[in-house]
Amino acid sequence: MKKGAMLINTSRGGLIDTHAVIEALKTHQLGYLGIDVYEQEEKIFFKDLSENIIADDTLQRLMAFPNVLVTAHQAFFTKEALEEITHITLTNVDALLHHKNFTNQTALLV
Repeated sequence: MKKGAMLINTSRGGLIDTHAVIEALKTHQLGYLGIDVYEQEEKIFFKDLSENIIADDTLQRLMAFPNVLVTAHQAFFTKEALEEITHITLTNVDALLHHKNFTNQTALLV
């Protein structure tokens, strides 16, 4: 990877090795990081933790870098994404009720 590269992850938190990313940020091998997903996000995002101390040292370390932007998995809040989630869910409920094959088997694994 070219020194100073920018890494953006909006897919899945587990796609990147967060500890390796922190090391790359510290050595300036990685110039910038933007993440909309985090491997442990279910414990942190979508809750009001404004009165709490965040015990996730890895996330706290990431957020301490001035060249890192962390957002709370907002990518799925688009109109299109929510419509697709609704469509898949209703299609799978219909399949379950009528003993049909599911059209999107991975939707059940999440």
